Amino acid sequence: MSKRFEIIMSPHSGYCFGVKRAMRLLMRGVAKYGGENIYTLGEIIHNPQAVEKIKNMGVRGAKSLLDIGEGDNVVIRAHGVHPDILNTAHRRKINVIDTTCPFVKSSQEYVQSLYAQGRSVIIIGDAEHPEVIGIAGHVPSNAIIIKSVKDAEALQNLRKAGVITQTTFSSEKSNSIIEVLKNYIQDIKVYDTICQATVERRKTTMDVAKRVDMMLVVGGKGSSNTKRLHAMCLDNGIMSRHIEVADEIDVGWFEGINNIGLTTGTSTPDWVIEDVKKRLYELAASV
Repeated sequence: MSKRFEIIMSPHSGYCFGVKRAMRLLMRGVAKYGGENIYTLGEIIHNPQAVEKIKNMGVRGAKSLLDIGEGDNVVIRAHGVHPDILNTAHRRKINVIDTTCPFVKSSQEYVQSLYAQGRSVIIIGDAEHPEVIGIAGHVPSNAIIIKSVKDAEALQNLRKAGVITQTTFSSEKSNSIIEVLKNYIQDIKVYDTICQATVERRKTTMDVAKRVDMMLVVGGKGSSNTKRLHAMCLDNGIMSRHIEVADEIDVGWFEGINNIGLTTGTSTPDWVIEDVKKRLYELAASV
């Protein structure tokens, strides 16, 4: 290292409300039933380090309810699931620990209401994302899933529709898509379902990014909101690195760097953040 550098932490980092709640409910389940009697249906959150810690408690992952026996416990992840899964679990007498984020729950209820009003249901988001898959499952007939202005322009023949947006989707992209839909659909009802905590995290990340030479984004490589933070920095011409753990930090990154911004995804554990900060402070103290 040629010189010391300053580290500026984004004020919004670590677990979001929904993830904190999910982990709290899981820990409560472990205390009550014992980890070996609990299964997570898919990864409870998109962070390998947190998932590994859960496994070390005896909690096992399951690909489907077929892997779980009567009397066992299944954890429904924060992203939510298709209602058929919940119905099947209850029918097979599998205890459900439902950690679905309350904001996602609201989206599920909104699409049910929109469908009951006789509206075509439009979901703005990633069709492959587990949250969107779960929300779409709450519509008795096929929901329309779109993620671009081009997709919206293809819906000119709709007359009556309702719209919700994936909670972690870009608010800017969502607004652009909704404006196009309003031009084409005469009777349209829109619910603002983007998580404001996610919006605020993105805003503060960019506030920090504009003040530093490089951003370090910490979070799971499979986390869509973490990848979004990294992409936002790059899109704005800011040097940025996306890492999961402190061991990925390369001392060569900081040559000629005066200050570094640090931000995290919504599913990044505190202990991972502390390890990264410790490593950065060690490097900053070297000359």
